Amino acid sequence: MTEQTLLITNASLLADSGSPTNIAISGGCITAIGQIAATGTERVIDAKGGLLIPGLHDHHVHLISYAASLESVRCGPPEVLSEQALIQTLNNQPGKRWLRGIGYHESVLPNLDRDWLDSNGPDRPIRIQHRSGRLWVLNSQALKIIEDAAANLARHEQQRLTSGDGRLYDVDELLGSLMRPEPPPVDIASQKLAAFGITGINDMTPSNDSDTWNWFTELQASGQLLQKVRLSGRPELTNSTDRGDHLTVGETKVHLHDSSLPDFHELVEIINTSHQRNRPVAVHCVTEIELVFTLSAFSTAGTHLGDRIEHASVVPPALIEQLHELGLGVVTQPNFIHERGDAYLKDIDSKEHSYLYRCGSLIDAGIPVAFGTDLPFGNPDPWAAIKAAISRETASGEHLGISEGINLDTALPMFLGDLSQPFEPRSIALGQPADCCLLDVPLKGMASDLSSAHVRMTIRDGDTIYTRDSLDKTSR
Repeated sequence: MTEQTLLITNASLLADSGSPTNIAISGGCITAIGQIAATGTERVIDAKGGLLIPGLHDHHVHLISYAASLESVRCGPPEVLSEQALIQTLNNQPGKRWLRGIGYHESVLPNLDRDWLDSNGPDRPIRIQHRSGRLWVLNSQALKIIEDAAANLARHEQQRLTSGDGRLYDVDELLGSLMRPEPPPVDIASQKLAAFGITGINDMTPSNDSDTWNWFTELQASGQLLQKVRLSGRPELTNSTDRGDHLTVGETKVHLHDSSLPDFHELVEIINTSHQRNRPVAVHCVTEIELVFTLSAFSTAGTHLGDRIEHASVVPPALIEQLHELGLGVVTQPNFIHERGDAYLKDIDSKEHSYLYRCGSLIDAGIPVAFGTDLPFGNPDPWAAIKAAISRETASGEHLGISEGINLDTALPMFLGDLSQPFEPRSIALGQPADCCLLDVPLKGMASDLSSAHVRMTIRDGDTIYTRDSLDKTSR
């Protein structure tokens, strides 16, 4: 890409007094704000009163899985709601090659396994991922292909890929290495994110390592990956060298499962080692048990600036004070209130509804909060997450933890934080990188219609990475 010289006129800003202003962009930075006259050498974009904000940053994503999901079949809510619907979905897909399903949940079919797929699925290799990302269910054809492909792997890895019922847990990395001869369409995934106004992501995939770092470097260099990336993952990433602000080393990611928690002292050692290398730690906590375990580990090891809890799906009142005392931040996903809220209302005791994906009470307690979507396991549209944080509405229109709702002025900045400092919102200011999202309405217009359809243009380092087809012609 070549950095453009731009003049955006008649834009409204979050800190506006009410009158439109002009913003000059040159050399990848914002160089002037105010009543700036065009020189005739720059590209001029009339914002027509639309809101100009920093490019959105999604602070918790799984980019490669998202790219792969674009070539996959949805096998769970809201698209698929019953066993019969799953049968129809699987058998209506053309072709004989691999069928990759995503988003499965027990509400569709309590016991999806190898035998069910053999009896009800098409005559082709099938693998279906649970919406949590932890479980894959394979039919017999798929298991045979996997077993043959794994013949040269170490014995303990072969055992991880062996299952009588076709249910394989925590093998995403292994399956990907065996069954992904062609890379997924990262370019298309990146373009979709740009259309939401996203200029930066923190990839939180636990298996991210030096090979992932090299791959992301190549993707950015080729222009397939448009966003700036903070890459979190394994401890070995500490040895990688930042590529300016385009690819930086993120947090050490610890993915807990309350059914198989690591040795307590092992977690403390991971935290200590990361801190010694001046690297913060991010711990996946989706249950109360995982959160209690994690808070105990941080209490023993001590905390470092930037340490954070991922998801914080369940936070009982007693743990809010501990989060604050430890100085931990929370990156949560209010979009799940909308996407999964009806199941939560049905399956979780009403006394605990306000504990789920908290926002307001954490902010009121002085706990730093930022948002991520957890794409592809959550809706990748950050505007949908902002809407859910405000309304706390489920897909059916019910309210879940309504007291945790926040207003737009509070919710929008949750996607505006710097990738390295997610809890400190950026602003359109002199000298800042020209990473911007231009909307076709002012803030008041977004408040009445929170939708990504209002994203008109996305700019990264002064370069346009997305423009809507209907974008008005601009002059030079």
